[in-house]
Amino acid sequence: MSEQGNGNGGMDMAWSDDVVTYRRALHRIPELAFQEEATRDYLEEHLTGLGLAPRRAGGTGLVVDIAGQRPGPCLAIRADMDGLPLTEETGLNFASEHPGIMHACGHDGHMAIVLALADRLVAEPMFSGTVRLIFQPAEERPPGGAQRLIAEGALDGVDEIYGLHLWADFPVGVAGIKEGAMMANADQFTVRIQGKGGHGSQPEATQDAVLIAAQTVVNLQTVVSRRVPPLEPAVVSCGTIHGGQTFNIIAETAEITGTVRTLSMDTQRLIEEEIRRIAQGTAALYGAQAELIYDKGYPAVLNHERAVAIWKERLRGLVEVIRPQPSMGGEDFAYYLQQRPGAFLFLGAKPGHGTAFPHHSPHFVIDERALPLGVEVFYRLICA
Repeated sequence: MSEQGNGNGGMDMAWSDDVVTYRRALHRIPELAFQEEATRDYLEEHLTGLGLAPRRAGGTGLVVDIAGQRPGPCLAIRADMDGLPLTEETGLNFASEHPGIMHACGHDGHMAIVLALADRLVAEPMFSGTVRLIFQPAEERPPGGAQRLIAEGALDGVDEIYGLHLWADFPVGVAGIKEGAMMANADQFTVRIQGKGGHGSQPEATQDAVLIAAQTVVNLQTVVSRRVPPLEPAVVSCGTIHGGQTFNIIAETAEITGTVRTLSMDTQRLIEEEIRRIAQGTAALYGAQAELIYDKGYPAVLNHERAVAIWKERLRGLVEVIRPQPSMGGEDFAYYLQQRPGAFLFLGAKPGHGTAFPHHSPHFVIDERALPLGVEVFYRLICA
């Protein structure tokens, strides 16, 4: 339901109402990265009530194991926990109760799906091995929570790891998964320009940092169009430009910030070099200097071929499985896949009617029929 119906979309599936209840409760209490204390307490209380023994890890995260009836491998399932610094404008009757913070990316749904999965695994332990549920803080803000959890042993003893993301671009009943790159390297850059300030009436005596910054932003638009091969996905976006303090003084310094998204390390290196060359060259044209600070963020999410094949096989007859184009968004699930085999899946949650707003919009909603489907997607992976 975009937030509609009873949550099960007509499917005869247990835990449909419960998973919607969990999601709405969590939607009301969004918290920012590494501040998810009320969120953790809600999850921890429920898991403890199931007779499980969750342990706190990664700051505000939780890790809990559920044993099956027979020996077997350990599969980890991850759900991210944090919200975004947005004021919610959905009009939902279960909207955020925390001013200026909102679950605008589906993390409330991810947690609800995995919490309902815990219910089901405890009630129906007809699986082999162990399932480790990882509730991870701070996916939205680099350096993120994944690396901290890994350092604290969240993957110790784990054979494979899986995760999903509710995806507003796909309708309910569609799942997107492919081997290789699913999501991008997500980097941040800052260009600092040092010129020479002066009075606005005497531009000839200055090296105008605002002008240089503006020219640099324009010139950076040629990086992808003229330096990156046409069939290689890449994005260079300038998000901010700051310079100057008042209308009649030519600025001595200016700063540009932006993001770079790539799927390959070669392209990542090429673009970093090109941004530095263009920034420094543009500044030099005007007798000024430019410094590039390039911060590598989350690496690309690279699905493992065997894990993808297994999951696709087990989803047969449940959802329409498509091979999506990679998203140029970033995800710190990538760090888990650097350590263990596994896969990341997009699960359709596009509203069935009305406007589908993008992730990170203050109007973002999901179709809640995707929630019980998410439980089944994981359960079939574990138990098929």
